[in-house]
Amino acid sequence: MSKPIGLRKNTIANYIGQFYTMFIGTFMLPFYLKYLGAEAYGLVGFFTVLMSWMVLLDLGLSTTLARETAKLKDKLNGLFELKKMTLSIELFFVIISVFVFSVMFFGSTWISTHWLDVKELSYETVESTVKIMAFMIVLRWFVGLYQGTIIGFEHHIWLNVYKIVFATFKFLGAFLLIVYVSNDIVHFFYFQLIVAIFEFIVIKFKVDSYMKVSQKVSPSFITLKQIAPFALSIAYTSGIWVFITQLDKLMLSHYLSLNEYGFFTLVILISGAILQIFQPIGQVILPRMTSLLSNGQEKEMITLYHKATQIVTIVVLSVSGMVAVFAYELLYAWTGNIEASVWAAPILFWYALGNGAVALLSFQFYMQYAHGNLKYHVKGNTYFGFVQIIVVILAVYFYGALGAGIAWFGLQTFFLLWWPGFIHSKFAPGIHKDWVFKDILPSLLMSLVYLFLMKNVSIDFSENRLILFLTLIALGLGLLFLNIVVSEEGRKVLSRIILRRGV
Repeated sequence: MSKPIGLRKNTIANYIGQFYTMFIGTFMLPFYLKYLGAEAYGLVGFFTVLMSWMVLLDLGLSTTLARETAKLKDKLNGLFELKKMTLSIELFFVIISVFVFSVMFFGSTWISTHWLDVKELSYETVESTVKIMAFMIVLRWFVGLYQGTIIGFEHHIWLNVYKIVFATFKFLGAFLLIVYVSNDIVHFFYFQLIVAIFEFIVIKFKVDSYMKVSQKVSPSFITLKQIAPFALSIAYTSGIWVFITQLDKLMLSHYLSLNEYGFFTLVILISGAILQIFQPIGQVILPRMTSLLSNGQEKEMITLYHKATQIVTIVVLSVSGMVAVFAYELLYAWTGNIEASVWAAPILFWYALGNGAVALLSFQFYMQYAHGNLKYHVKGNTYFGFVQIIVVILAVYFYGALGAGIAWFGLQTFFLLWWPGFIHSKFAPGIHKDWVFKDILPSLLMSLVYLFLMKNVSIDFSENRLILFLTLIALGLGLLFLNIVVSEEGRKVLSRIILRRGV
């Protein structure tokens, strides 16, 4: 059996990779708005939404492959079975990819003329861009599959180096293109397509290097059939999740002008970053929780579950709280665009708080995933997902982007109040009280008190964007430190750092 890679190293690597990709993306966005224009950048936001909807056609196979990799990598003949499973899933992906590409490529005219509300760009430009998106979606879809495999092998350090390198090409390279070569949105997407091709080639070779076996391996329908129950559970709940999280964004791409959708992309990017903050820990603990349970170490798994909850709570509540309460200041410091900041700030407030609730809500899924039993996840997402979809449709239709944000926050908060307790009672009876009162509540109360005081005291926010940004950073670090102090696991981490520095 191979030696497990340290959780601390993997977590640090994930956070470095996640922070870098978020930082370079958010740092470059104001330049994109400036040189491309809000309407052209709205197409970038539209592409992001389309990528999210691709989960519907994944059928849970990417997530399933990650879990099976974690289970099989150390087993006798495990690599052979894993190779066969990977080839089988790849064949399925190829078939679906042909269908998806054809629909988007040949439907590009209808999308540009009937779905998107184009004001300044030509329809020919938008149509060409959508055709390029069709190629990119297929490539990025396969990349997502292979990333799941690497996560299953727990090789997070390599994966994050890979992400950092290609994020630099995507964002910094595109910046140099639009500033010094061409600010045509079609050229922008052609450049992104070239990067996506190389991204696919590199990760494909890496995954193949993990699964070198002496026997001849062929795709197998039987293999797909064996993993179908778990995969379809993931697919079903993921499909509902896509509808819940992306339906408002897809509808707004039709109801908003492409220029306003460019502003709304700011909300998507910043609120989405809140969800990305806790993903590094999720990527680390999911395979480790699965491995611990498969080896009969349930107590150790629950201890890890509590620790991860506290760490995520500390970070997510600090970030989501600051983003929500100081939404306008953040947007202006970031973009320098007063029009965009005024339009987006009230919407960002609700989306930021809603995504903070989603981060905490995700832990109940981790528990079910580790046990390999998604029965309740399927039922819960079916019943509550149906309600959420109806509410979101009505909110967007009658109240637009602001209504969508308020509905998002209200629905996720309501779900958070009772669903994790139910799941804990089924899989880990007796832990819910500590999960709420020890893992979450201390940081939640501290965040509420701190943000209330900071918002109501007289703080002189400078009109200088750099000073304004540094002020917000200082306030955010203050909240982060206080949340560390009031959290049991936070204090332990802080004590270890202090003792290590004192040696």
